[in-house]
Amino acid sequence: MRLKERIRNDVLELAPYRLDDDFPAETLPDLVRMSLNENPLVDRSQLMKMLEAAIRKIDPRNYPEPHARIAVEALGKFHRISPSRILVGNGLDDVLDRLVRTIVDVGSEVVIAEPTFFMYTYYTQLCRGRKTQVMLNPDFSLDVDTLIRASKDARVTFVCSPNSPTGNQFEQDDLKRVISECRSLMVVDETYVDFAEYSALKWIDEYSNLIVLRTFSKAFGLAGIRIGYLVANEDLVEAIKKTVHPFNVSSFAQQLVVEALHRYDYFKRGFRAVTREREWLLKQLRCLEGVTPYRSDANFILFRVNNRTPSSKIQSGLRDRGILIKDRGGIPMLKNCLRVTVGTRSSNERFLRELRRLTL
Repeated sequence: MRLKERIRNDVLELAPYRLDDDFPAETLPDLVRMSLNENPLVDRSQLMKMLEAAIRKIDPRNYPEPHARIAVEALGKFHRISPSRILVGNGLDDVLDRLVRTIVDVGSEVVIAEPTFFMYTYYTQLCRGRKTQVMLNPDFSLDVDTLIRASKDARVTFVCSPNSPTGNQFEQDDLKRVISECRSLMVVDETYVDFAEYSALKWIDEYSNLIVLRTFSKAFGLAGIRIGYLVANEDLVEAIKKTVHPFNVSSFAQQLVVEALHRYDYFKRGFRAVTREREWLLKQLRCLEGVTPYRSDANFILFRVNNRTPSSKIQSGLRDRGILIKDRGGIPMLKNCLRVTVGTRSSNERFLRELRRLTL
């Protein structure tokens, strides 16, 4: 039997989301990963105390609460939102997967404000939807009028704010107008919102088409635990639950949500520490000849290098020196651009030293 004959043709043609550059098989000298927007500024010892507290409150012999009920109730109380409007998943990728599967079928139109996170396109293609891309303006702001027009016949529109990989949070008036005038469901991905100025969650009662995505992977430093969630209209949440296994979130992860929210003041101080380090790194990058950094409202910075030194060469040169960052130069609008995660001061200084050597 030829196995390929039993696999959907569109799946065979699907471009995988590869992480080979972020998890190299070979040993690199004193590896520093500044490519996945993890948060190394969170004190690991504090996280270990939180993990230990969570372990003491669970019994691994028992199945977890169905549909992450413990985490959902904790988030509802924290956000002052009915738990019926919250869905928690095994990381935000899991939530995004289930959301798209619920909304998009063959030929459904999906509007995406780009350049942005690749997985919106990936899950759209997986469901055999039809993508319409609306490019950002040259200054990376939303093309509001075009987005609204494009959404006329769409099932769903995706906007990431703060946006990855550009780093900017969109103007409140622009985003609110898109939400209010779009005829589709409107997804606002707030993966990096803890480092920014405002959240679209304050509009969740005002617009029934609004879906807000959040995660504990970035600001809370819990990328390895896999906790993501969405807030939306309760009818939509109930529909998505039909696609989700009832035990999709472990007891441990659910209890960690409770512990993290209980320690929110500690984490909030950490958010501010990241933004201070981000502004320091941004200032240093502005001083480098041949480097143009862009304003960021996230925990990473997008920067452009001059045409004499291609972004791919910069990435590979840093990789040889044990520093991993993302090359974004192959994305429309982002020629010769790279993205670097804000790290600890020592990591940031090492990155700057090596970048300076490569761009001189």
